[in-house]
Parts: sequence; C-alpha cells; structure tokens
Amino acid sequence: MRSGSNGRDCGAGPQEGRGGRGPRQPGAMRKLQLGARKRGGVRGRRGLWALLALAGCADFGGGGGEAGGRVGVRIDTAGSLFRIVGDSIEAAGDIAEMIAPYRSQLAEGLGDVLGHATAPFVKADPEGELDNLVADALLAEARLLSRDTVHLAFINEGGLRVPIAAGPVLMRTAYELLPFENYVTVLELSGAEVERLADEIAATDGEPIAGWSMELAGLDATNVRVGGEEIDTARIYRLATVDYLVNGGGSWTVLWEVGARPREELDALIRDLFVSYVRRRGTVTPVLDGRIRRVDGGEER
Repeated sequence: MRSGSNGRDCGAGPQEGRGGRGPRQPGAMRKLQLGARKRGGVRGRRGLWALLALAGCADFGGGGGEAGGRVGVRIDTAGSLFRIVGDSIEAAGDIAEMIAPYRSQLAEGLGDVLGHATAPFVKADPEGELDNLVADALLAEARLLSRDTVHLAFINEGGLRVPIAAGPVLMRTAYELLPFENYVTVLELSGAEVERLADEIAATDGEPIAGWSMELAGLDATNVRVGGEEIDTARIYRLATVDYLVNGGGSWTVLWEVGARPREELDALIRDLFVSYVRRRGTVTPVLDGRIRRVDGGEER
C-alpha cells in the first residue's frame, strides 16, 4: 500500500506473468475503459476487471470515507498508526457509477460454461497437466489465426495463476487462470535459437510448451525435437508466445533478441485463445505425454 498520494493510482507494481510496467500513471482510467489497448482496439469486456478493481481506489492520505466516499488509508512511518479498510467504507461513488452498467453484464458473462474438465488440472515441473492444456490451446488457436505455419508454442508457467477443478470450466475460470492482458505474438527463430530457448527452459526446470519436446539433463536441454523431428539448426521455426515475454519479461533472453526482429502480432489475448480452445473441444482431459522429462535422475524441485 502507498501513503501520501492524492491521486487515484492504486499502485499495482510489476507482476509475474504480466507486462511488469510498474505503477499506473495518471489517466490510466481512460486507458482502461472497456479494455482499450495502446493500438486502439476495444474488446468488449476486456479491462472491466481493472475498472472493477479501481472502483475501490483511494485518495490516499485522507480520512476513511471522505472525499465522496473514497477509501482512505493512513500508515504512520513509525508503524504506530493504521486505519483498517473494510466493507463498511463506501466505494468511490463516481467510479462505481461509471461501471455500474457493466456489472450485471460482466457477472452474467463470467458464469458462461466453456466446457467440462474430466479431472483437475494443476501446474508441475518439469511438466504439468495445466501447463500442457494452456500451451496446447496457444498452439492450436495460433495456428488458426496466423498467416503462416506455427510450429511450436511457449508460455511462462508464472502466467498461469490458478488450477482448474474437475467439472464445468467457466468464463470466470479463464479470467482467474489468465488474468493478465497478454497478447499473442509469433516469432521466427532459427533452429539454433530454438535450442537456446530450450536450454533457458531447462534452467527453470521446465515451462509450458507445445509442438516440441526436450529432455532435461541438469541445466541443459537435450534431444530437442519439433513435431517429433530433430532440430535443423539452419531451419526457421515459428513460435507462438505472449508479448510480455518478448518485450523484456521473464528470463528467456533469446526471445528478447528475436523480438527485436519483425514479428506477427495476433490481435488476441492468450485468454481469448484459451476460451476458444475449450469451447471448441467441449471436454478437456488432463494429459502428461513426456514432452518435457528429466533424464538425469533428478527429483522434482
């Protein structure tokens, strides 16, 4: 929490799996309305999560409930004075009024059933059922949207925020699982760069991938294959991932380098692709197929 600010900045700092751009600047509310993004696209319900969260933003430094009912928080630098924020404090009236027309619409939409999970999906290293599901969705849907062949997919495990329980998979599930506004981008990597990326994935003990496989020997990736075939270091492979990882997020430096070259930006969030994938399949079943496995006898970390 922050103190001493008279603005409406709720102060969301860098987040794992997100762009990590730091605190929102003044005027963020205008940018967030209906999920407008930098390039000017407006996407229905996108961004309404942020608007709903901002309904509780404060004019920090004031008393609780002052300034039109805005939440107030005061924290003494010596740690001796706290003002507890609870449900008894009214929401910011002007913002609540602005988003009121969308509340019921959003609540109804979040209850939409996308499909059915036959068993729970969870994350695990080096391979997890949830990792595979999201990576498979990314690859399958990117192949439908891209102008050319997409050979493989990769996303960071930190971007997957909750497990999926057995039973109905709701729109709410998609927002909870993939809450960040990460757009899908397609990069062109040489075979040698794919091998470098595999080594960087090995260093993190595995990440969600689809369309390719590898074996982990300590911090190195071995037997890297795309579509079941050995890597051709002279060939160009097209990789679907998210813009967060290409624009400096995570620790996969090869993506930062490749991202400086021309790339295909798909006008869709990874959450959109997940929703489409589950709807198309109807029923999803957890799968572990050995796409990433240890060969050095190491224990799961």
